Amino acid sequence: MPQKYQVVGGDTLWSIAQRFYGDGRLYSALAIINSLPNPNNIVVGQELLIPYITYRHEVVPGDTKAAIAARYYGDPTVLWPFELANHVAQRDIHPGERLLIPNLADAGHHTIVPGETLPDLALRWYGESVLWTLISLANHLDDSVVFPGQVLNKPQLNRRYVVRPGDTLWALAEHNYGSHNLVTTTPFLAAANLIGDPNRIDVGQVIFFPALSL
Repeated sequence: MPQKYQVVGGDTLWSIAQRFYGDGRLYSALAIINSLPNPNNIVVGQELLIPYITYRHEVVPGDTKAAIAARYYGDPTVLWPFELANHVAQRDIHPGERLLIPNLADAGHHTIVPGETLPDLALRWYGESVLWTLISLANHLDDSVVFPGQVLNKPQLNRRYVVRPGDTLWALAEHNYGSHNLVTTTPFLAAANLIGDPNRIDVGQVIFFPALSL
């Protein structure tokens, strides 16, 4: 979930983005959403909104899946969260690639209503129905069967969307965040996806939607 953060001595937007997101290049997303005219000018005590952008681990030489699992989940055998989120269960990882690290510790909760299925929830929450196994494993379920009234942990992972013909980033921002502040949310969405020009996205490109609501 998004959170508030109070600037301390030595902070820069780059270092804050690196701490929360694993990628300092996302500093511009913080600048935009906090209406900072100069990203290089933040002061001690200033309160910033930190939208939820899924943490990215940059693979370095010598990294193993077990070491990554131990670092983020405290158990070298817990590979499934990032293997599923990145579709790397059936392949090796390589230096330089960035792996999404779902947040299991601060998971939200959801109560199943009649008619809901795990694939439905995975599509709604993460943009891919195949990620139902992420929900299943996070809740220690044997399969995809759920029942009305059942309370599930909801692992944090930004929803993804594959650009289709006719899509614009402005329309995607409006659909996801509403129309009230597109002059902010559209550039923010671009910055959060490292898109240099908000007016140009390509068919097949994957867009991730950060969470903004506290």
